[in-house]
Amino acid sequence: MAHHRTLISLSLISLLILILSACLSFVDSGSGVEIQVQEVIEATLTREAFIQSIDSARETEAVKNLPTATQPATETTVPTETPTLSPTPEPLHKQIPVSPFNVHTYISDFVSVDSAKEKTAFGDSYAWSRFERPFTPKTMQYRNYLDIYQVNMQVTDPWIYITFVLIGNLPDEGDIRYAIELDVNHDGRGDYLVSASLPTEFEWTTFGVQVLEDNDGDIGGLFPLYMEGPLQELNGYEKTIFKDGEGEDRDLAWVRREPDNRNQLQIAFKDNLVGSIGFLWSAWTDEGLKDPAMFDYNDQFSFDEAGSPNKSNYRYPLKAVSLIDSTCRSWYGYIPSGSEPGLCFTGEQVQELPGYGWCEATAKSTGCENNRCLTYCPQNRFCLPCKLP
Repeated sequence: MAHHRTLISLSLISLLILILSACLSFVDSGSGVEIQVQEVIEATLTREAFIQSIDSARETEAVKNLPTATQPATETTVPTETPTLSPTPEPLHKQIPVSPFNVHTYISDFVSVDSAKEKTAFGDSYAWSRFERPFTPKTMQYRNYLDIYQVNMQVTDPWIYITFVLIGNLPDEGDIRYAIELDVNHDGRGDYLVSASLPTEFEWTTFGVQVLEDNDGDIGGLFPLYMEGPLQELNGYEKTIFKDGEGEDRDLAWVRREPDNRNQLQIAFKDNLVGSIGFLWSAWTDEGLKDPAMFDYNDQFSFDEAGSPNKSNYRYPLKAVSLIDSTCRSWYGYIPSGSEPGLCFTGEQVQELPGYGWCEATAKSTGCENNRCLTYCPQNRFCLPCKLP
């Protein structure tokens, strides 16, 4: 019996040992699960933190793009900038010409109105850059709005006013240039060209007006005004110092139609352009070449290429140099020596230069015929200035 109890006790002890071993085994196994669960939890928290950081960044960016109180929240709203006030610009022009009221000097020119019906002209001296060519090339159709009758000058500080008096009325429109050539050092070479396109209004305007300068002094070639070449390497008036109201002086030069006379056009420019020692000047109308870079034209084209307006000349009719008229050169502000190239003499001006008169010539000659110098120019004859014996 005691032995039987002993066996039962041993069995119970063994069973208890087994149960405790199982529990210990469960506890060890349970500790591994807890560690895995903790790792999963920590990973999940880390992922959530990452997602939260991304969401936070997105929210921050979204907040930046949220509409302000003054800008409605619409999908099509474009942010606008608050306008800033800029300083009031200065007026474009400070000095505007008025109306000339007097004539201080003038140039009279040959006209072709009487001979136009015969499609011919007198007074053209291509050799000396004196053009009487208000005709179309080849067909010799007369253009009276190019034919200069007289050009008047008035000098009233700060302006020099030039008035073109033409045989015909100005057309309503057209690609035509009217210009004044200025020789400020009296050597026969043009120094400045004040040029204006045909104006459409009676008010003064700078539109279409330009002032050009011969900066390198090549106009006229070796002998100013006299025909040479052709010398196509010459670049004429190559420097623009004023155009359409733009330049160092925005008020430098202007143009308008004369309000009371349909056949007159006026150009005004500042007198500081010509300096203080006096100057020579001539007038031009040009519906042909219209290229200041080709001045002097008779240095760019031979006489044969240019043609002639005179039927008695074998070069007739006009060809490359046509639709143009120009005057001789007058002076202002000094008494010329008489040797300046292109100089013209009116009756009054000859009296100012004792010893000078007129000699008969022809449109195709370059000097006096028979070397006779007279005190007057015979009626209906082409004359050149000459020194009396």
